[in-house]
Amino acid sequence: MEFLLNTWTTERLHAFHEGRLVDGYLYFGAHALGQETTFSVWSPEIDGVDVVCVDPETEHVSTYALKRHPHDSSIWGASIPENLEGQLYEYALRTPSGEVLWKSDPYARQSEKRPFTKSIVSGSSEYTWPLDVLKHKQTINDRHLERPMAIYEVHIGTWRRKEDGEFYTYREIADQLIPYVIDMGFTHIEILPITEHPLDESWGYQTTGYFSPTGRYGTADELKYFVTACAEHGLGLILDWVPGHFCVDQHGLANFNGQLLYEEQREERRMNPDWGTLNFDINKGEVVSFILSSAHYWLEEFKFDGYRMDALVNLLFIPNIKERPHNEEGAEFLRKLTASLKRHYPEKLLIAEDAWHYPKVTHPVEFGGVGFDYKWNFGWMHDTLEYMKTPPAERSKAHGKMNFSMVYQYEERYQVIFSHDTVADGRKSLLNKLPGTREERFLQLRLLFGFWMAHPGKKLLFMGQEFGHFEEWEFQPELDWASLEDPQHKRIHEFMKELLSFYRSEKAFFELDDERDGFLWLDADNHEQSVASFIRRGFLPEDECLVLCNFSEHRYEEFQVGAPQKGIYEEIFSTNAAQFGGSAAELQQAIETLDATCDDQPFSLKLDLPAFTVSIWKKRQDGSGLL
Repeated sequence: MEFLLNTWTTERLHAFHEGRLVDGYLYFGAHALGQETTFSVWSPEIDGVDVVCVDPETEHVSTYALKRHPHDSSIWGASIPENLEGQLYEYALRTPSGEVLWKSDPYARQSEKRPFTKSIVSGSSEYTWPLDVLKHKQTINDRHLERPMAIYEVHIGTWRRKEDGEFYTYREIADQLIPYVIDMGFTHIEILPITEHPLDESWGYQTTGYFSPTGRYGTADELKYFVTACAEHGLGLILDWVPGHFCVDQHGLANFNGQLLYEEQREERRMNPDWGTLNFDINKGEVVSFILSSAHYWLEEFKFDGYRMDALVNLLFIPNIKERPHNEEGAEFLRKLTASLKRHYPEKLLIAEDAWHYPKVTHPVEFGGVGFDYKWNFGWMHDTLEYMKTPPAERSKAHGKMNFSMVYQYEERYQVIFSHDTVADGRKSLLNKLPGTREERFLQLRLLFGFWMAHPGKKLLFMGQEFGHFEEWEFQPELDWASLEDPQHKRIHEFMKELLSFYRSEKAFFELDDERDGFLWLDADNHEQSVASFIRRGFLPEDECLVLCNFSEHRYEEFQVGAPQKGIYEEIFSTNAAQFGGSAAELQQAIETLDATCDDQPFSLKLDLPAFTVSIWKKRQDGSGLL
């Protein structure tokens, strides 16, 4: 038991029980070093714990009794004078009633690949982080508020598969995914959860291994290769991570010691019926230390550039109550979590899944906020898609869904998203949501993406939508890459590359995303024609752009729109370009402003506005006249 006395100082014990320990993975779990392996587990109110190890080569079984810590009866441990790296193990916990519970290690850093559930003794990593990568990791998110951010959301297991249907490893997928993402023009990759989970179809959101990269895709060192490769190519890498609930499988945290240990004590708040998961008891210090330690682990050990945190609705609102009253316990827990991460990793991004109407999610903790950098804008996503699903002839009646997001845009810092939630579970793909003929759907998909790009907020797009994936996303197959042989899918793919290139080059579309000075409606209420027109601005006056979005099936010749500056304007981007499948062989010719007020602006332009088109204009700066 000497190892426990050496590591578990009085201060660490207090920190663990009070919910302040952020590196519990250093003390709990299995650690093989030299000729010694240590095991440690928190399990109060039991009569005994054995760790049962299995040599995977010989299948020899060894059982070792754990002893109570001399100063803390809830912590059990043992030091085995043998290096057990690679051995399978699980805990056998004996309850006062005589029942034996077989549990995987809550702090395991490696686990068996499903359907097996044992933990694996992991040794020291052999991976060496390149120094230039570590330096780059400190700056990859610098000035992110005023820089372009286009995130490609990926589920590793279904982006691509091997010919035999098996998953690629983290290393193998990196060698394919990273060049693709760079070529497309995204700035970040966000991966769905890779914490160990028993069911493929849960997409990783029902976790059993909070410190264990899933074995589906290989080893921890292969994951580190993936992280390194992203950094070497200038890509940020965001991990989707679940802080509030866990999987009910009996080998995991559920009823860990035969009682409610990790789960919420109050029955009415315990279970999430929609997800079939259990909520953590965030009022218990040891559980808070567990979650904090997991959050710190992935940033410390794997150098991810931040988190997107899932399922915050049951932390910010009291679970299982239709009226959704605020859950101040959960909010305070999230403040503690974000404050801890920002204190230790100020350069990392923290992104919240949409949290309904809870206020100040992206405001600093010290000013009463919850402490996230960004929040997913589900409201914009739902309203926009409902509007776009409406037949064009009826959109005039639904115009408020398209413009409503700007009412609340500056209350938080938002990411405008088309996430996995948008295109799974019977919701159809983006392309397949749209009305009309096949041709009209592709026209409107470009329109939708153009509006997405021009709207304030950083961008996120789920994999496959960039080439107009026709079917909704399902777990089993890989993406339908064969559809790129179809000219229309290939053109939408090329369109997305051009759109992202345009987005990164035009500062008006990202520098002032979260400032009111960055956006001005020209006409928000043109429901008769189903047109929205607005101005986007950057830091410099010459970066200003006029954006016109025609959501109708009608072409408007000599459409008049306000212009803030006198001069010559050029069309710099159009979703109607022939190269993408539109009808315009080239961009429209430059136009000189009229001395006629319009849209509360001193000048105006008359231009051609094709059906289902986003058209973007910019004042010429070189002083030359019309061609």
